Amino acid sequence: MVRFEDFVESSRRSTTTEELVRLYADAIGEEGYENCILTSLRGRKLGHIAWFRFPAGYVDAYVQNRWEKIDPVLACTLRATRPFFWSEVEKTRLSDEQIHFISACRELNVHSGVMFPFHGPHQRLDVISISRRVADAPNPECIDFLQAIATQAWGRYQQLSEECLFVDPEPLLTPRELEILKRCKDGKTRPEIGKILSISPKTVEFHLRGIMDKLGASNQISAVVIALQRGFLEL
Repeated sequence: MVRFEDFVESSRRSTTTEELVRLYADAIGEEGYENCILTSLRGRKLGHIAWFRFPAGYVDAYVQNRWEKIDPVLACTLRATRPFFWSEVEKTRLSDEQIHFISACRELNVHSGVMFPFHGPHQRLDVISISRRVADAPNPECIDFLQAIATQAWGRYQQLSEECLFVDPEPLLTPRELEILKRCKDGKTRPEIGKILSISPKTVEFHLRGIMDKLGASNQISAVVIALQRGFLEL
Protein backbone atom coordinates (compact mmCIF):
# COMPACT_ATOMS: atom_id res chain seq x y z
CA MET A 1 0.00 0.00 0.00
CA VAL A 2 1.23 3.49 -0.85
CA ARG A 3 1.99 5.68 2.17
CA PHE A 4 0.62 9.21 2.04
CA GLU A 5 4.06 10.68 2.75
CA ASP A 6 5.53 8.74 -0.18
CA PHE A 7 2.75 9.93 -2.48
CA VAL A 8 3.36 13.54 -1.48
CA GLU A 9 7.06 13.22 -2.15
CA SER A 10 6.54 11.48 -5.50
CA SER A 11 3.95 14.03 -6.63
CA ARG A 12 6.32 16.86 -5.76
CA ARG A 13 8.93 15.30 -8.02
CA SER A 14 6.50 14.94 -10.92
CA THR A 15 7.18 17.47 -13.66
CA THR A 16 4.18 16.87 -15.95
CA THR A 17 0.47 16.33 -15.42
CA GLU A 18 0.77 12.99 -17.22
CA GLU A 19 3.28 11.80 -14.64
CA LEU A 20 1.04 13.05 -11.82
CA VAL A 21 -1.96 11.19 -13.22
CA ARG A 22 0.02 7.95 -13.40
CA LEU A 23 1.08 8.36 -9.76
CA TYR A 24 -2.47 9.05 -8.67
CA ALA A 25 -3.94 6.20 -10.71
CA ASP A 26 -1.40 3.78 -9.23
CA ALA A 27 -2.18 4.95 -5.69
CA ILE A 28 -5.96 4.58 -5.97
CA GLY A 29 -5.50 1.36 -7.93
CA GLU A 30 -4.01 -0.26 -4.84
CA GLU A 31 -7.29 0.55 -3.07
CA GLY A 32 -9.31 -1.05 -5.87
CA TYR A 33 -10.26 2.08 -7.79
CA GLU A 34 -9.44 1.97 -11.50
CA ASN A 35 -11.52 4.90 -12.78
CA CYS A 36 -10.82 8.56 -12.06
CA ILE A 37 -11.53 12.04 -13.36
CA LEU A 38 -10.60 15.59 -12.41
CA THR A 39 -13.01 18.15 -13.79
CA SER A 40 -14.62 21.47 -12.95
CA LEU A 41 -18.35 22.05 -12.69
CA ARG A 42 -20.46 25.03 -13.68
CA GLY A 43 -23.84 24.17 -12.29
CA ARG A 44 -24.78 20.80 -13.77
CA LYS A 45 -22.43 21.30 -16.73
CA LEU A 46 -18.98 19.75 -16.91
CA GLY A 47 -16.27 22.33 -17.41
CA HIS A 48 -12.59 21.77 -18.12
CA ILE A 49 -11.60 18.10 -17.81
CA ALA A 50 -8.01 17.86 -16.62
CA TRP A 51 -7.81 14.08 -16.93
CA PHE A 52 -9.93 10.95 -16.96
CA ARG A 53 -9.54 7.18 -16.97
CA PHE A 54 -12.69 5.15 -17.69
CA PRO A 55 -13.60 1.88 -19.42
CA ALA A 56 -14.04 2.05 -23.18
CA GLY A 57 -17.43 3.42 -24.15
CA TYR A 58 -18.31 5.10 -20.86
CA VAL A 59 -17.32 8.67 -21.74
CA ASP A 60 -19.02 8.46 -25.15
CA ALA A 61 -22.23 7.17 -23.54
CA TYR A 62 -22.14 9.87 -20.85
CA VAL A 63 -21.73 12.67 -23.39
CA GLN A 64 -24.11 11.35 -26.06
CA ASN A 65 -26.89 10.65 -23.55
CA ARG A 66 -26.27 13.97 -21.77
CA TRP A 67 -26.21 12.12 -18.49
CA GLU A 68 -24.93 15.18 -16.63
CA LYS A 69 -28.55 16.41 -16.64
CA ILE A 70 -29.78 13.41 -14.62
CA ASP A 71 -26.66 12.21 -12.80
CA PRO A 72 -27.73 12.25 -9.10
CA VAL A 73 -24.12 12.06 -7.90
CA LEU A 74 -23.29 15.22 -9.84
CA ALA A 75 -26.32 16.99 -8.38
CA CYS A 76 -25.30 16.05 -4.82
CA THR A 77 -21.72 17.17 -5.44
CA LEU A 78 -22.93 20.74 -5.98
CA ARG A 79 -24.26 20.75 -2.40
CA ALA A 80 -21.58 18.62 -0.76
CA THR A 81 -19.36 20.05 1.98
CA ARG A 82 -17.11 16.99 2.22
CA PRO A 83 -16.25 13.79 0.32
CA PHE A 84 -18.95 11.15 0.00
CA PHE A 85 -19.51 7.66 -1.37
CA TRP A 86 -21.89 7.21 -4.30
CA SER A 87 -23.77 4.68 -2.19
CA GLU A 88 -24.91 7.54 0.05
CA VAL A 89 -26.64 9.11 -2.95
CA GLU A 90 -28.23 5.81 -3.95
CA LYS A 91 -30.01 5.76 -0.57
CA THR A 92 -31.85 8.99 -1.41
CA ARG A 93 -35.07 9.21 -3.38
CA LEU A 94 -34.19 8.74 -7.05
CA SER A 95 -36.30 9.01 -10.17
CA ASP A 96 -36.75 6.03 -12.51
CA GLU A 97 -34.48 7.83 -14.98
CA GLN A 98 -31.72 8.18 -12.37
CA ILE A 99 -32.05 4.53 -11.34
CA HIS A 100 -31.70 3.54 -15.00
CA PHE A 101 -28.61 5.78 -15.26
CA ILE A 102 -26.92 4.05 -12.31
CA SER A 103 -27.71 0.66 -13.83
CA ALA A 104 -26.26 1.76 -17.19
CA CYS A 105 -23.05 2.90 -15.46
CA ARG A 106 -22.66 -0.49 -13.83
CA GLU A 107 -23.10 -2.22 -17.18
CA LEU A 108 -20.20 -0.07 -18.43
CA ASN A 109 -18.02 -1.14 -15.45
CA VAL A 110 -18.36 2.02 -13.37
CA HIS A 111 -19.26 1.08 -9.77
CA SER A 112 -18.91 2.16 -6.14
CA GLY A 113 -17.42 5.63 -6.49
CA VAL A 114 -16.24 8.39 -4.19
CA MET A 115 -16.51 12.14 -4.86
CA PHE A 116 -14.03 14.74 -3.61
CA PRO A 117 -15.28 18.34 -4.03
CA PHE A 118 -12.89 21.32 -3.99
CA HIS A 119 -14.64 24.68 -3.68
CA GLY A 120 -12.96 27.87 -4.88
CA PRO A 121 -13.71 31.56 -5.46
CA HIS A 122 -16.52 32.75 -7.74
CA GLN A 123 -18.60 29.60 -7.17
CA ARG A 124 -15.82 27.48 -8.64
CA LEU A 125 -16.09 23.78 -7.98
CA ASP A 126 -13.44 21.24 -8.97
CA VAL A 127 -14.16 17.55 -8.46
CA ILE A 128 -12.08 14.40 -8.34
CA SER A 129 -14.22 11.30 -8.77
CA ILE A 130 -12.91 7.75 -8.44
CA SER A 131 -14.77 4.48 -8.95
CA ARG A 132 -14.35 0.73 -9.34
CA ARG A 133 -14.79 -1.52 -12.37
CA VAL A 134 -16.25 -4.35 -10.32
CA ALA A 135 -19.17 -4.42 -7.90
CA ASP A 136 -17.08 -4.67 -4.72
CA ALA A 137 -18.32 -2.60 -1.80
CA PRO A 138 -15.92 0.26 -0.91
CA ASN A 139 -14.02 0.22 2.36
CA PRO A 140 -15.23 3.22 4.41
CA GLU A 141 -12.06 3.14 6.52
CA CYS A 142 -9.92 4.23 3.56
CA ILE A 143 -11.79 7.51 2.98
CA ASP A 144 -9.26 9.63 4.92
CA PHE A 145 -6.34 8.31 2.89
CA LEU A 146 -8.24 8.72 -0.38
CA GLN A 147 -9.19 12.27 0.52
CA ALA A 148 -5.60 13.10 1.45
CA ILE A 149 -4.08 11.92 -1.82
CA ALA A 150 -6.92 13.47 -3.83
CA THR A 151 -6.23 16.83 -2.19
CA GLN A 152 -2.51 16.48 -2.86
CA ALA A 153 -3.12 15.48 -6.49
CA TRP A 154 -5.52 18.39 -7.03
CA GLY A 155 -3.12 20.90 -5.47
CA ARG A 156 -0.13 19.61 -7.40
CA TYR A 157 -2.14 19.77 -10.63
CA GLN A 158 -2.84 23.46 -9.96
CA GLN A 159 0.91 24.03 -9.68
CA LEU A 160 1.84 22.03 -12.78
CA SER A 161 -0.84 23.72 -14.88
CA GLU A 162 0.34 27.09 -13.54
CA GLU A 163 -3.08 27.91 -12.17
CA CYS A 164 -3.21 31.46 -10.79
CA LEU A 165 -2.80 31.52 -7.02
CA PHE A 166 -4.99 34.61 -6.66
CA VAL A 167 -7.91 35.37 -8.97
CA ASP A 168 -9.22 38.73 -10.08
CA PRO A 169 -12.26 40.19 -8.34
CA GLU A 170 -15.56 38.84 -9.54
CA PRO A 171 -16.88 40.73 -12.58
CA LEU A 172 -19.71 43.12 -11.71
CA LEU A 173 -23.01 43.06 -13.51
CA THR A 174 -23.79 46.06 -15.71
CA PRO A 175 -26.77 48.31 -14.90
CA ARG A 176 -28.71 46.73 -17.79
CA GLU A 177 -27.95 43.22 -16.53
CA LEU A 178 -29.02 44.16 -13.01
CA GLU A 179 -32.26 45.62 -14.34
CA ILE A 180 -33.03 42.43 -16.29
CA LEU A 181 -32.17 40.23 -13.31
CA LYS A 182 -34.41 42.35 -11.08
CA ARG A 183 -37.31 41.82 -13.50
CA CYS A 184 -36.60 38.09 -13.45
CA LYS A 185 -36.78 38.14 -9.66
CA ASP A 186 -40.16 39.83 -9.94
CA GLY A 187 -41.40 36.94 -12.07
CA LYS A 188 -41.47 38.68 -15.43
CA THR A 189 -41.11 36.62 -18.61
CA ARG A 190 -38.55 37.47 -21.27
CA PRO A 191 -41.12 39.05 -23.61
CA GLU A 192 -42.47 41.07 -20.68
CA ILE A 193 -38.97 42.25 -19.75
CA GLY A 194 -38.33 43.20 -23.38
CA LYS A 195 -41.52 45.25 -23.50
CA ILE A 196 -40.70 47.05 -20.23
CA LEU A 197 -37.14 47.88 -21.33
CA SER A 198 -38.03 48.48 -25.00
CA ILE A 199 -35.72 45.73 -26.25
CA SER A 200 -36.42 42.48 -28.08
CA PRO A 201 -36.84 39.14 -26.25
CA LYS A 202 -33.71 37.93 -28.08
CA THR A 203 -31.73 40.82 -26.59
CA VAL A 204 -33.06 39.91 -23.17
CA GLU A 205 -31.94 36.33 -23.76
CA PHE A 206 -28.49 37.55 -24.86
CA HIS A 207 -28.10 39.53 -21.63
CA LEU A 208 -29.32 36.59 -19.54
CA ARG A 209 -26.67 34.32 -21.06
CA GLY A 210 -24.03 36.88 -20.08
CA ILE A 211 -25.44 37.13 -16.56
CA MET A 212 -25.43 33.36 -16.08
CA ASP A 213 -21.88 33.12 -17.40
CA LYS A 214 -20.64 35.81 -14.99
CA LEU A 215 -22.38 34.25 -12.01
CA GLY A 216 -21.65 30.63 -12.92
CA ALA A 217 -25.39 29.90 -12.90
CA SER A 218 -26.95 27.00 -14.79
CA ASN A 219 -30.30 28.72 -15.31
CA GLN A 220 -32.24 31.94 -14.77
CA ILE A 221 -33.58 30.98 -11.34
CA SER A 222 -30.17 30.05 -9.95
CA ALA A 223 -28.78 33.35 -11.33
CA VAL A 224 -31.36 35.25 -9.26
CA VAL A 225 -30.55 33.18 -6.16
CA ILE A 226 -26.79 33.75 -6.54
CA ALA A 227 -27.34 37.49 -7.11
CA LEU A 228 -29.41 37.69 -3.93
CA GLN A 229 -26.78 35.76 -1.97
CA ARG A 230 -24.02 38.10 -3.12
CA GLY A 231 -26.00 41.26 -2.52
CA PHE A 232 -26.40 42.26 -6.17
CA LEU A 233 -30.17 42.20 -5.65
CA GLU A 234 -32.40 42.87 -2.68
CA LEU A 235 -35.51 40.96 -1.69
